[in-house]
Amino acid sequence: MDKEKELELPVEEAKEMEATETDKVTEEAPVSARVDEHGKRRGKNKYAALIGGLISFLSIIGVVAIIWGGVWWVRQAADTTELKEEFYYFLQPVLAYSPEPFEDITVTEQDAFLDAAAYRVSIAEQIRMMQDQQKNSSTEVTCNYAVDDQGRIAIPVAEIEESYRTLFGPDAPLTHRSVEENALTYSEADGCYYVPFNQLLTGYQPVVESIKRQSRTYTVRVGFVANNDITIDNHGNQVTPTADMAAYFQTYTFTRVDNDTYYISACAHE
Repeated sequence: MDKEKELELPVEEAKEMEATETDKVTEEAPVSARVDEHGKRRGKNKYAALIGGLISFLSIIGVVAIIWGGVWWVRQAADTTELKEEFYYFLQPVLAYSPEPFEDITVTEQDAFLDAAAYRVSIAEQIRMMQDQQKNSSTEVTCNYAVDDQGRIAIPVAEIEESYRTLFGPDAPLTHRSVEENALTYSEADGCYYVPFNQLLTGYQPVVESIKRQSRTYTVRVGFVANNDITIDNHGNQVTPTADMAAYFQTYTFTRVDNDTYYISACAHE
């Protein structure tokens, strides 16, 4: 019996020791993939919330910036005010002579084209002289061109050609000649054109109504408002004409060479 008790005691002690170890493990914090041996969640950081909030804030700022930028771009794309002004002054000498409709500038030649090219140079010189007169009020301003006894300025042929190419492109046909109807005289002997040095007055004022761009072309719609339809306000100022007052319209097609260069390639009447 004593021997059997001696054999049983170690077994009972072993069970007691096993129970004790189990209790110790139970008392300690459980270890898992999300919790370490100290009972802390793995990856838990006291700055995590702050960093997360900052990232969220920056993300919102980024989204707002993208939306605002998109709205700004759409507004800029829709606002053609500056472009209308640019095309108005480019077309000014051409509109003064209102050319006949044409579909292809490379096979079309009109007296109105030559008149417009000469008038473009004349306008530029008149503006230069007025600017110089304003800057030097006490000094007499002289013209850069010779003036004949009829008050016309002598513009070298090369300048007329350059003006013509600027308006109508490098492939527009040009035959040097006089246009008696508008007192434009070509002198082969003198190598120049004699051009009237005055502001051309017409019965209409042009208004650029709309501009459409597609690939390498611009379509510019111009309305012509009769001078008699332009009223005076209560302060004595002329009311700026608008396209809805136009008596008729012309549509000019421009071919773009690069971002800063284009020329008239077609014209249609409405």
